Parts: sequence; C-alpha cells; structure tokens
Amino acid sequence: MVKELESSHGNVKETDNKELISRKEVKDTPFTVVTTEEGSFGAMGRYRITEVGEAKEIEKELKRMTWNRMIQVAMLLIRDNDESKIKK
Repeated sequence: MVKELESSHGNVKETDNKELISRKEVKDTPFTVVTTEEGSFGAMGRYRITEVGEAKEIEKELKRMTWNRMIQVAMLLIRDNDESKIKK
C-alpha cells in the first residue's frame, strides 16, 4: 500500500512500514529536500547529493551554488544522458 498526499509542505508518502517521506522543492533550484524519520537530505531527481542533516541547513546548503555543487550537477546530468542512450 502506497499513499501519495500533497500538502502545503510538499509531497508525503506513507508505506506499509509507516515510514513517512516528505519532499520540499528548493525555490529557484533543481533540488529537493527529502525528509524521513532519520533526517533530511538534498536530492536532485533520483540522486541524493548531501549528507543527512537538518532540513533548514540542507536547504541553505542547496541554495549556495559552489564549484563543487556545479560539478556534481554536471556529472549527474552526464550520467542521466549516458543511461538514456543505453536504454534506447
């Protein structure tokens, strides 16, 4: 059983084991803050791009565009592009 709910705080999913997952888009970025019972982390698409921490700190980190973050995003885009070519 999977329920998907949309609220003002983002998407929330409930699974059989009752673990809640919420997602909050970071304004003006391609990133999302994902929060579970263990904590929050930054994601881009299906990729986790930060360590687990507090949601507010993760959001601040994702809003800062550093050289490391730009290279990380470029590598993820290249990986997705390569994977889509293999699937064809």
